[in-house]
Amino acid sequence: MRKSVLAELVTNAYVHSSGECSLRLRDAGRNRVRLSVWDTNPHVPAPFRWSAEAPEELAERGRGLYLVTVYAESWGAYPMTTGLPGQGGKLLWVECAAKTDDAPSCGVQ
Repeated sequence: MRKSVLAELVTNAYVHSSGECSLRLRDAGRNRVRLSVWDTNPHVPAPFRWSAEAPEELAERGRGLYLVTVYAESWGAYPMTTGLPGQGGKLLWVECAAKTDDAPSCGVQ
């Protein structure tokens, strides 16, 4: 059973960051939803640094985020280097079709 995209992004932020994290869901238009997760760890993980092809680095870890990039319609990451002191880190985001009778929903129910 596959984890939902939302659960994988939030779990990754919780496990790999020692500070705060936050989740944002918003309408991205065109019957799509954007899921964004910010955390204080500035390291952008492998699946969000490269193409959607599984890099060899994922042999031991990172497969969950690789699957996120496969299931999402579009995805990306932003290093957060500006702003208030102590509020750096990164933002990982994905866009998926909003849940309808005939479209999957990135695991968001």
